[in-house]
Amino acid sequence: MKKNKLIFLIILATIFSLITKCSPTEPPDNELKPGRRDYTWTVDTLEAPWDTYYRLWASSPNDVWATSPGDWDKSIAHYDGFRWSLYGINGIVVPTSVFGFAWNSIFITAVNGAVWKYDGSWNKFAQLTKDGRTDIIFNDLWGESANDLYVFGGYPDSIGAFNNSVIAHYFNNNWLILNTKGVNGLVAKLFKDFDKNLYIITYKPGGGFHPDSSMIYEYNNLDFEKIYSSIWTGGLQSDISLIDKEVYFILGNRIAKRINGQFQTFLQIDNPNFYQRIWGRNEKDIFLFMTDGLAHYNGTDLQYLFTITKNPTQIFGAVIFEKEVFFLVYESPTNLNLIYHGKLN
Repeated sequence: MKKNKLIFLIILATIFSLITKCSPTEPPDNELKPGRRDYTWTVDTLEAPWDTYYRLWASSPNDVWATSPGDWDKSIAHYDGFRWSLYGINGIVVPTSVFGFAWNSIFITAVNGAVWKYDGSWNKFAQLTKDGRTDIIFNDLWGESANDLYVFGGYPDSIGAFNNSVIAHYFNNNWLILNTKGVNGLVAKLFKDFDKNLYIITYKPGGGFHPDSSMIYEYNNLDFEKIYSSIWTGGLQSDISLIDKEVYFILGNRIAKRINGQFQTFLQIDNPNFYQRIWGRNEKDIFLFMTDGLAHYNGTDLQYLFTITKNPTQIFGAVIFEKEVFFLVYESPTNLNLIYHGKLN
């Protein structure tokens, strides 16, 4: 009898222990933790004082790429984990962007609708036109795989601005030029979220006749619908960013998510130095470009990671890894292209 009672008590204790471990009062192991801020920063200078590097991409902290439409012999910058090398690649004239999926699966766009691919060596991947036009400038490219890739930009309108939108989709070994009827401006960014919703932002220069503007479109049923527009100027302009497979919308001084066809504010930025550009790992680990430096949001508050004293300065791009980050900084007063490299301690 005593033996049975002992067994019962052991079983009861085991059940109690399991219930306690599964108690909903304990946070789950996968709960997002606030992003860390204990970075050690180094700064590298790309020795091309009269060029500007606009795009940055990396497969790893030891394989970082940047592109500039400036001097050909310095149009490509590459970091191997120790030093930066600047050079030109035969055939690639005026590279406008770089993006990839692995060290041997990298794409570069160039003037006149050219797309190049690196798989161990550089080769022309495509030469694209729209409506017979060859004077296409692809502003950037993005995709989910090397066989599901978008390149996008524009070609000149009647005032010479690249306001005629172009989007080309490479899928299943075929190129398709998307119908951009109703879309205005140079397509600057394109992202698809985890629900496969596709969004683009365009920038439309007014040529002195109208204010420059930024517009966000959503792709539905093979058509683009404009869902937001604003004047393209500091403090008011809009942008989009892909963070943890979710598209974030920067609408002036607020950051929003798109839920059930509506913008819902995620974060209001009261600092007037916020310049409508963000990158991040998740919603508790977001980097924000400020006119006087780089700030960080950890899910609770906003703090600066570094400040910039030579203004005006731009942060044109970033690549974010688990423990390392790279930011592409351009100082207008000094004409310096700088790479801010942060490592978590």
